[in-house]
Amino acid sequence: MKITLDSMLFIYLFEADERYLSQVNTLFERVEKGEDEAIISMITPLEVLSAPKLEGSAHLAAFENFFQKTPHLILVPVNWEVMQEAAKLRRKYQHLRTPDSIQIATALVGGSERFVTGDVGLSQLSPPPLPISQLEKN
Repeated sequence: MKITLDSMLFIYLFEADERYLSQVNTLFERVEKGEDEAIISMITPLEVLSAPKLEGSAHLAAFENFFQKTPHLILVPVNWEVMQEAAKLRRKYQHLRTPDSIQIATALVGGSERFVTGDVGLSQLSPPPLPISQLEKN
């Protein structure tokens, strides 16, 4: 199945957030095994890797490597088609932030079957542009 993972899921994984860790571990194991294919926007590593606490972190290179080397994790550039879809989404959902619209547009353009998020606001888009799954706290 093609899925799109929200930036928050990477943050939960990298920070070992106990509230979501078992769920994100399961998601990423499925991706690494090829059971799912994860389509993400290039904006995802930008959001995740720009956290101020990563400045000077010994883990930064490992996190960068994760985005570049994880099997079945497909990074999609923000191209004209993604931009057009993101603009359309922002017109329809006026409260939708630009980064979120780009991530959802990437999912739509990339043929994703589901958008997985830790953001309650995204899971409440009505009607949703594609099926959206909200992580549950452990």
